[in-house]
Amino acid sequence: MLIGVDASRITRRQRTGTENYSLNVLRHLLAADLANAYRLYLSEPLPDALLQASDRVTTRVIRMPRLWTQVGLSREMVREPPDVLFVPSHVLPLISPPRSVVVVYDVGHRFFPRAHGILEWLYVGWAIRRHVRIASALLTISEVSKRDIARLYGADPARIAVAYPAVDDRFRPALQPEIDRVRAHYGLGARYVLHLGTIKPRKNLPRLVRAFAQADLPRDSQLVLGGMTTFGADAVERAIAETRLGDRVRRLAYVPDTDLPALYGGAAAVALVSLYEGFGMPALEALACGAPIVAGNRGSIPEIVGEAGLVVDSLDINSIARGLGRAVNDAETADRLRQLGPHRARSFTWEDAANVTQAVLERVGRAASQTALPSRPPRAAS
Repeated sequence: MLIGVDASRITRRQRTGTENYSLNVLRHLLAADLANAYRLYLSEPLPDALLQASDRVTTRVIRMPRLWTQVGLSREMVREPPDVLFVPSHVLPLISPPRSVVVVYDVGHRFFPRAHGILEWLYVGWAIRRHVRIASALLTISEVSKRDIARLYGADPARIAVAYPAVDDRFRPALQPEIDRVRAHYGLGARYVLHLGTIKPRKNLPRLVRAFAQADLPRDSQLVLGGMTTFGADAVERAIAETRLGDRVRRLAYVPDTDLPALYGGAAAVALVSLYEGFGMPALEALACGAPIVAGNRGSIPEIVGEAGLVVDSLDINSIARGLGRAVNDAETADRLRQLGPHRARSFTWEDAANVTQAVLERVGRAASQTALPSRPPRAAS
């Protein structure tokens, strides 16, 4: 079977989360699948060593600065269509082969429409409706996203499979000298509550700020907010001013990847109380680094954290405050979570994501019966 892959996003110099997901799934898919041939559709030549070389893999470079998908990729689908087209980080072309598989990451735009411009919001909604209507199968990254795609867009759950992301090997408990270096570099004390993620309304940061101010924490505790701002920062600043936290709040606009493990590992707690997440990579990164997590009960975060975090009510400031107090002050609880986190993180692997993806592609390629598509829950780590 020939599987075509829209791989146009994996060659970008700075990859987003969806593009990293695509690259990692594709790397492991090509390594594991010894039965099928792959044709990668690219917007520029594949960089050396980005993917392992294989005689089962060919490439087609489509050189179009504009309308790459809707004109360039469509033209390839007319000229020489693959048996199945796999689109891991974009949209189906206007002209698609009869069998296709698309990754729909989440439907966050439906919960927080103001986070998008009106044209972007309309486009995302149109693309998901089209994928539900014409794709042979859908992949997504959590059971929460699967449920929301089915509920909000009428997709048959049997056509949706879950292929969970994983984290890179660099996310592991850091050694104390590295933690000390990162604390000194960012001016952090021995006790800080960390939140990492783009500052936007669904991150629920005003409630987190108020909960931190209310929590029974040592006076030298800091709240560290790391991540770039899109919009919604005014509400966060108002919460900081109203609670008079002052310099107990530290803002880190950009943290390089190399500092993340020690930043997570040095935290007294990592607080992720978002109102919606399709997956929530910071939760999995923090688990892998052995950080105690205070996790909100909305979206996919509880699904990812499992028993390895303290789950609180994202809408209840008192609940968040109690969770922070327990994580920071209860040494026995913190030690237990530091032990459970890496074990939980190891249950999410790119190998599993690739295996689920391959199973879906092969089922679609065989035009099999309409039985439920495979989803693989996080496995028990050894």
